[in-house]
Amino acid sequence: MQQLLLTLGFGLVAAAILSLSAVAFTLEYAVTNVANLSHGEILTIGAYAAYVVHQRTGNLLLSAIAAALAGGITALAMQTLVIDRFIRNRVGTMPTFIATLGMSFIIQNILVIIFGASSVAYTIPQSAPMHIGPFLWTSTEIMILLTALAITGLLFVIITYTQFGKALRAVYQNRELARVTGINAQFISAATWALAGLVAGYAGFVLAESVGSFTPYFGFSFFLITLTATVAGGLGKPFSTMAGAIIVGLVLEFIGSFNLGKYSLASYNLAFAFAILAIVILVRPRGLFTKPGRSMFE
Repeated sequence: MQQLLLTLGFGLVAAAILSLSAVAFTLEYAVTNVANLSHGEILTIGAYAAYVVHQRTGNLLLSAIAAALAGGITALAMQTLVIDRFIRNRVGTMPTFIATLGMSFIIQNILVIIFGASSVAYTIPQSAPMHIGPFLWTSTEIMILLTALAITGLLFVIITYTQFGKALRAVYQNRELARVTGINAQFISAATWALAGLVAGYAGFVLAESVGSFTPYFGFSFFLITLTATVAGGLGKPFSTMAGAIIVGLVLEFIGSFNLGKYSLASYNLAFAFAILAIVILVRPRGLFTKPGRSMFE
């Protein structure tokens, strides 16, 4: 029972990071109807930005801010320079989809040129694990959980109660109708991608901090798990996506806690993630928590 609770605690941390990445990805999709295959690189850039700032200042807060800002700027650049141009020229979903994959490879190679392909790691001191109820968490893991909750709450307030959130929902429901009613859909899309980038950049920082080391390719690998969580919850629906991320994060953590002889199942996380994705697509292609129709609150 004690081991079960410990695994649950670790799973909650993994789910918190995954939910941040997944909700950022689904926000990007919501206002453009394009699955951004370069989303993982936003996380990677956030991680490297935090690494550079931490190397120079040793300040954890400045590192987190740098990660978020780098992610926001990167996402905004992607949307403005590539995605929006494709949408306005009515190029089509598939070519835009392929263009995001191209951006992914370009960013990966630029990072390799700048930082090299070898792993780098933060030199952030970790506290001894502390008992919080039945769970055992370090100060870093507690920080990840608290900030994930705070960001989730802030996103809920923004989407639910602000004029920007109302406009975002209108663009999600019907982009052309929103434009006719006077909403600047192009601005809303750009602002939403910037917001998603802020969240994704920070997610990249806490993911790298949790894993311990990272390379220019680590965000792309995590994106594949992010995609599973997003589809499981409901693509384009932020709050359903969060629920899907929690489930996928917990399931992968529990599977990874088992060993088959000398082999740990944790090394097969991607395979299990794709198995979950295949099952969800077969059983509930719209997501586990969604109903027919376009609503961001399902």
